[in-house]
Amino acid sequence: MANTAFGRRLRQFRQARGLTLQQVADKVDCTKAYIWELEMREGPRPTAERLNAIAKALHVTLPDLMGESPEGVSQATPDDVIFFRNFVGRSEEQKQQLKEMANLLFAAQDSAKDKTK
Repeated sequence: MANTAFGRRLRQFRQARGLTLQQVADKVDCTKAYIWELEMREGPRPTAERLNAIAKALHVTLPDLMGESPEGVSQATPDDVIFFRNFVGRSEEQKQQLKEMANLLFAAQDSAKDKTK
């Protein structure tokens, strides 16, 4: 069973969102089998309209879905993209709190690394 890079990304985004094949199919107005085919087989080529519907259902952009990473973010995983999309939707206060938490976590990890040297 060959699955394409697109199929792997689709599956990763779907799973990262905690959605079943049926839930995506319902949001996109197609069958569960069609979504499975996109994920698992080389074959059906979705229309631009269907691709946009899938991206919308997964809360990602079309370039995210197609694997067209933004410049300088070529190693972003689907989980990274979803985290970023969720971050972008937060208030400035929430963003600041998340940044402060991340900085504390990174500082703790760096300190632990220094102790093991």
